[in-house]
Amino acid sequence: MYIYSRLSSSAVVEQLLPDYGLTSSVQCQYYVLGLHDNYIIEDGDRRYILRVYRNDWRSREDVLFETDLLTFLAAAGAPVAGPLPTIHGARCIFRDYPEGEKAVALFPYAPGVAPGNDLNVDQSRLLGEVVAQIHSEADRYVPRFSRQVLTIDYLLDTSVRVVSGFVDSDDAKYLNDQQVLIKVQLPELPTRPPYFGICHGDANPGNVHIDKNGNLTLFDFDQCGYGWRAFEIGKFMSSILGRPDRNQLVSHFVAGYQSVRRLTKDELKAIISFTKISFIWVLAIHAYNADRIGYKYLGREFWKKKLSVLKELDREISGNAINLTNEQSHH
Repeated sequence: MYIYSRLSSSAVVEQLLPDYGLTSSVQCQYYVLGLHDNYIIEDGDRRYILRVYRNDWRSREDVLFETDLLTFLAAAGAPVAGPLPTIHGARCIFRDYPEGEKAVALFPYAPGVAPGNDLNVDQSRLLGEVVAQIHSEADRYVPRFSRQVLTIDYLLDTSVRVVSGFVDSDDAKYLNDQQVLIKVQLPELPTRPPYFGICHGDANPGNVHIDKNGNLTLFDFDQCGYGWRAFEIGKFMSSILGRPDRNQLVSHFVAGYQSVRRLTKDELKAIISFTKISFIWVLAIHAYNADRIGYKYLGREFWKKKLSVLKELDREISGNAINLTNEQSHH
């Protein structure tokens, strides 16, 4: 029984790229090991990213939802890297691997570079604006496929149960206490647009490229799903918790978002709770992928280091050291 297999770059050229009308003269390199396998393809001055999805992480239905959504958003003019069609017009293809059927999709390489840890306040504001635009466009999308809903039970309750199996008793108690506290503090938000709808799920400084003209392209919708839009902002904040200028970056992200859609007071209040929920959810993603990552890298010290970030955030919250926005919100 196979857990994971990966095609060589030459096999990708021979077995997958002909579906996209790309010839054997293209250059293909294995690009990055994320939750899926990603290859960079170069055909003259054109560049692409080919993704082979893990079938133990994303089902056929998951991938069909993601690629269909991206096709809709790209057609609507949203700044996303939408999937490119095969010569037969399909948005993704399916191939047999030792571990079963896996999905494959080809995307244009987003122009520019990812700001990553060099993200500045202007870029953060632009990212917030783009996320709000995508939320607005996505409210018009009529899904043809199903997708995991980003509920509190899924994001928080299930995550706490999974992570508790990897940490010591003290940290397990801390997580359980946080679970209770977060639910008490999280405002009750409407489950209808524009408050609730499709989210990117991981709009962080590594999942955007910005070109020399300041144009931004958002990609990697692997964690997309229906959820609260305040969660999307919390997810962004959870991705930059280690930065000393974190609060300033988030306040600019919120300002950019609100230039497109105003957030209610309850949504603004919910951002901190969703930041903690997002952080715990990402811990659970590590736990879910232990067989892929290797248990060597997921020892007690790994979890203590991660949880120390969450505990520091708690101290800042207790000391009222966090102010995400000074702008007036609307009901």
